[in-house]
Order: sequence, then C-alpha cells, then structure tokens
Amino acid sequence: MKLFRSPSAPAAPTTGSTAPAPPVPGAELLSQRERLTERFALLQSELGGLFYEMAIRDHVRMDVLIDKAAALQRVDAELAQVEHLLDEGHQSAGGQCPCCGAPHARGAAYCSQCATVLTGGV
Repeated sequence: MKLFRSPSAPAAPTTGSTAPAPPVPGAELLSQRERLTERFALLQSELGGLFYEMAIRDHVRMDVLIDKAAALQRVDAELAQVEHLLDEGHQSAGGQCPCCGAPHARGAAYCSQCATVLTGGV
C-alpha cells in the first residue's frame, strides 16, 4: 500500500546542498516584452487586414504595405533584443540606441541592430 502526500501537506525537508535559485528576470524587461508582443500582434493583424482590403478592391499599393511591414520588422527586432536580454538573465536594459531605439545591455559598445557606437557604455 502506497501513501501519498496530500497537496496541502508541507514537503519533506531535503538533505544536502541546495542549488541557488536562478535570477528572476527584471519586471522592466518582462513588461517591455509584453508590450512589444501586443504591439507586434496588432501590427501583424493590421498588415494582413490592410492587404486583404486592398486585394478585394484590386488596388494594392506596395508603398503602403512596405511601410507597414517595415514598422512590423522594427518591433520584431526590438522584441528579439528584449528576448535576448531576458535569456541572458539581465534584470533591465542598459539603455536604448540613440539611432534606432533598440534596447541594449549595460556596457554594450555597439547596437546589435544598427551597429551604432554606444559611447555612453551604460
């Protein structure tokens, strides 16, 4: 007969060394990721809807679609940079590139998106 611990019962104490908990990502980066994810989904939906409306009217304007796609690409690149910072365990972004606005880690010498020199070295 097996005995199971009820979900409300405290866990048995463990013996031996316990590994330190991994650092929790900063709330700033998490909220920025959430904001960018929502913005990305909205822009993607708008681009699809815009193309659909143009296509059914047989009046596709590539210049308008390219501008919308470029805005979507910028948000996607910024989201990728935030994800990279979170994956590396950063608590917050070191700053934003003065040229393209992409977030960068503290101490970064160059922007990972546009290669602008980051003289501040935050």
